[in-house]
Amino acid sequence: MTIQVNGNSPAIECQQVSVTMRKKNVLQDVTFTLEKGRIAGLLGPNGAGKSTLLKVCSGLLEPSVGAVKIFGEPAGIATLGKMSVLPDRGKLPGWLTSGEWLQYAESIYPDWDPEYAEQLIETLKLNLSLRISSLSRGEEARLQLLSCVARQSPLVILDEPFTGVDMISREQIASTVVADLADGERTFLIATHDIREMEPLFDTLILIDKGRIRATDDVDALRERGQSVESRYRDVFS
Repeated sequence: MTIQVNGNSPAIECQQVSVTMRKKNVLQDVTFTLEKGRIAGLLGPNGAGKSTLLKVCSGLLEPSVGAVKIFGEPAGIATLGKMSVLPDRGKLPGWLTSGEWLQYAESIYPDWDPEYAEQLIETLKLNLSLRISSLSRGEEARLQLLSCVARQSPLVILDEPFTGVDMISREQIASTVVADLADGERTFLIATHDIREMEPLFDTLILIDKGRIRATDDVDALRERGQSVESRYRDVFS
């Protein structure tokens, strides 16, 4: 069952968030609101600050300036139980088999959905007998994605979920896995370069470059103007 959140607070509120690392401004005055039930694409060039922003939203990194709220609460340890996070270049314990890892995941995540996990094993074509250390990059990426989306958390944060996944698998995941989860109850914030595969799912765009928000858009409004997500991206960043 999906963990319920009370009230009408937005899923994510970023207010004037800045992050400085080694005297470099990685994020600068980032402000946006993501309402509950939306699927937002966080798009931008390499080095735009997407991964840093996702770490701040997940509560894993404290901003230098500003504040982030998750369902009305300050982002941090207290809000981790309301989200599932797929980090960029995360690593799973290589000494376990895929099956052993999934058994462990089920034991530590109270919102784990074992029936949906079984369905995802088939959809993503995972071999549970293989040790994680022996998996290809794409196989481990699929296992990591399953570990994230098999949970029923109200907020899902995905950082480049299709890294190392071939084109056919990306299309399959986008059209089945993520679409299945888009039930209007959960909120998604997805950083990706795979715009074409994910475009049909997005209803919100957050465009970022050089640590600053360049635009936020309602995708339906873009389409009413005759624009696609890809064309809007090109307009902003060309």
